[in-house]
Amino acid sequence: MKYNRIKYLAIFFVFPFLCFGQKHDYIWMLGYNSNATSEYPGVEGIKVDFNNLPPSFDYEVTKMNILSSNATISDSLANLLFYTNGCFIAGANHEVMENGDNLNPGEVHDIQCEYGYTAGTQSCLILPNPGNSSQYYLLHKHIVYEYDPQFDVISDVLNYTLVDMSLNEGQGSVIEKNVAIVEGPLNFGQLTAVKHANGNDWWVISAKKNESIYKIIEITSSGIFEREEQDIGLAATEGGQALFSPNGRYYFRYNSLDGVFVFNFDRQTGVLSEFNFLPVEGESVGSGVAVSPNSRYLYVSTKDTVIQFDLETGDILSSGKVVGIFDGFQSPFPATFHNAQLAPDCKIYINSFATVDVLHVIHNPDEPGLACNFEQHAIQLPFNEGRSLPHFPNYRLGPLVEGEDPPPPCEPVVSTKEEEPPSRQKAYVFPNPAPGYFKVVFEEALRRPGRVVLYNGLGQAVLEEVLGAGSREFRLEVGDVSPGLYFYSVLLEGELVKGGKLVVGRW
Repeated sequence: MKYNRIKYLAIFFVFPFLCFGQKHDYIWMLGYNSNATSEYPGVEGIKVDFNNLPPSFDYEVTKMNILSSNATISDSLANLLFYTNGCFIAGANHEVMENGDNLNPGEVHDIQCEYGYTAGTQSCLILPNPGNSSQYYLLHKHIVYEYDPQFDVISDVLNYTLVDMSLNEGQGSVIEKNVAIVEGPLNFGQLTAVKHANGNDWWVISAKKNESIYKIIEITSSGIFEREEQDIGLAATEGGQALFSPNGRYYFRYNSLDGVFVFNFDRQTGVLSEFNFLPVEGESVGSGVAVSPNSRYLYVSTKDTVIQFDLETGDILSSGKVVGIFDGFQSPFPATFHNAQLAPDCKIYINSFATVDVLHVIHNPDEPGLACNFEQHAIQLPFNEGRSLPHFPNYRLGPLVEGEDPPPPCEPVVSTKEEEPPSRQKAYVFPNPAPGYFKVVFEEALRRPGRVVLYNGLGQAVLEEVLGAGSREFRLEVGDVSPGLYFYSVLLEGELVKGGKLVVGRW
């Protein structure tokens, strides 16, 4: 008995430190379709870094267009490892990882991968290998076009690709690729996972297309295993978002055309139970769902409304409270509500279905009703984001201990970086190389006019334009400028706020 008590106390006190070391979701890569070409391989990406408080949202030059098929993974200490758009895998250096090309091969890959794979929200998911701390499973849904009897897009198989970060001098290498786990037809996207009751293995769930049947997969240190299918609840149409609550006790699916499906989940057996239906109406262009860190409040985002439900009440549906209604903001398109993701800073971020340059935030999701503090267009991004909000499971969920609540999934993030000196404005200049134009984007609209100057190698100004007050984004045409290397200066009230090199390419 004494040995067992010591063993239990060791697990109880040590495990929280192990949990909060699992910072696999501290870096997010966002993006949109920005027409990369062979002459201009760089595209506009956004790197979200939760190692900072508040998190930083910075411009990053990548080599992939990131759309709805999107997944990012960091190591346990929050250093970016790799990310994918469903077509190929890029390492932390933004170059294609060794053997990381040609994901999801076939007709759709050949047609779409110039712009980014579109197998639905949550069609990619990255999980640490329970049997090898250097390896990561990338799960990804493959899609095909069917032409007979009528055109349709089908998710026909769920694949895995295995990445080993101990190879290629720490840059990583793909050692298995496009290996089938289960065959479909499967629902678009809605691929999500939760820790097994042992705190090490994984349960993965994906529904079948237009059915109430769920494919349940177990990932252990011995490999990947398909469990028995489970038929429960109602059939659902394509698309939407799915997730587990942070404590692993509930599983949710939401499609704005079908409503919200709520299930209990057994982390020991991998079984769904106690189906509950919430008839939340909405349009097809808004389907988001997230759960508060304390696992009490469910948030559902339709195109124009955010609703909070209390999961601890006897009647979940009647507990619904509207905490936000779309205010009509556009930048440049209507910034309505779409997918949601709980972040390491314990806030919930919501993007838009349209391509816009803002994110919405629920600042205090553990609080009831309007006290949750939902703020529309709270985050100003350096440029537009195209439905590329990544999806993460709760990597910090530990073993199931009877009678004990699991530790919270997030904690205040303490900055480990030196503070930069305050600046009146931060400016971003992209794309670089410039294919006939480049943009200068500020964090806030200018209160007074600014100026941008482009110099050649002799220091001669070849372009000089005034940046008018009242705007934050400016497009400058360089189609008449000879291709080559130039230098630019962005000035506000005579003070240099951004300078650097710019390559003007052929177009």
